[in-house]
Amino acid sequence: MSIKNVIAKLTRTLVSLFILFTILPVKLNFSSIVIISLTALSFLNIAFFYKKAIFKNSFKLFLISSPFFVYSLGFLNTLNIDSGLSFLLKNLSFIAFPLILTSLNEYIFKNKVILTFLISLVIIDVYLTYLFIYNFNFGAKFYMIVTTDIYHSTYLGMYNIVGYWFALKYAKGKKRNAFVFLACFFLLSAIMTSARIIFVLAILSAIISTFVFIESKKRRAFLICFYLLIGVLLLISIPSVSQKFYQFKQINQIRFDENNYQSISSRLGKIEAATNIIKENFWFGTGTGDLMDELIKEYKSMNFLMGYKYKYNPHNQYLENLARNGIIGGGFSLFIIFIYPLIIGVRDNNKMLSSFIISVMVISLTESILDVHKGITFYTFFVTILISYPPKKTQYFFNENNNKT
Repeated sequence: MSIKNVIAKLTRTLVSLFILFTILPVKLNFSSIVIISLTALSFLNIAFFYKKAIFKNSFKLFLISSPFFVYSLGFLNTLNIDSGLSFLLKNLSFIAFPLILTSLNEYIFKNKVILTFLISLVIIDVYLTYLFIYNFNFGAKFYMIVTTDIYHSTYLGMYNIVGYWFALKYAKGKKRNAFVFLACFFLLSAIMTSARIIFVLAILSAIISTFVFIESKKRRAFLICFYLLIGVLLLISIPSVSQKFYQFKQINQIRFDENNYQSISSRLGKIEAATNIIKENFWFGTGTGDLMDELIKEYKSMNFLMGYKYKYNPHNQYLENLARNGIIGGGFSLFIIFIYPLIIGVRDNNKMLSSFIISVMVISLTESILDVHKGITFYTFFVTILISYPPKKTQYFFNENNNKT
């Protein structure tokens, strides 16, 4: 077997393993090992086949790496060296995946990557459905059950929202009904995670997809009313969802209350602390490694006991980037992370890329997606995959004439 065939088979195997290790509840070490292995394979491929390698969309991909260099510059402004190094190591995926997709481009089939993702998601969602039915009356505690038995429910919800849009994109031809059914299953699974932002995004996704895929105005109107009715019924009837929204009634004002540690009040406290830090470090931020130290100081001054005890991050990706690297570095990073790929998606009519970015953008309002390993690797992998393989006219799984889409 030739070296090229070995590299090709190893690439496809490792990419599939990465997706499985990202979606399934396994230790983070496994996906990290796979990323390192793929990076090593990328250098090997460049060493052997530099002249023949297909460096497709290399500029677009390496521009995605820009936030890592911003974080590296912010490290010069850092006092907490250990925290800064830890953060930089977590964000190495911003370098790794553009390199992997640039070097190993010809060996990766997007359709099979997406299919592996959807299959992995079905497996974890079947377990989620079991937990949901078994613990139906646990109310808000179900949110913690998902977090304990699987992983953070918001991230699982994000995977399902993305899976919904991916499945709809492939709902064509003979497999149309199967993929529509799969999309509905992902949407219901997203709702079952019982995260507020995911519940809202699930209903909005159903409504938006009606405008995208349904041409008849009457059918659109009927489906939108149907979705809203179903949304209200689910909100009322699912204890774990209704109790999360009930927390809005448990705060006296839309601000942090040091005597109220309900989720809404705590989130407002995180926003207040992050906003104060941005005001104090407007241009250059706290430095890549010092954000948590500054947050703890703010939490203490606010008498936010849970905040400094559990070292809460801002739970908002926009505020986190601006607080960490200032209006200059943080603003540039946010542009590259969200606006830049969205422009590519709209310009190329790449609905999968656009829906992926918009989903992550909305969830980033209530989560620091790029502060944890599962969020960073999920984002960098799929944004590079979707930019590397822009859409073509035919997009069916295992189409022999269209393996690269």
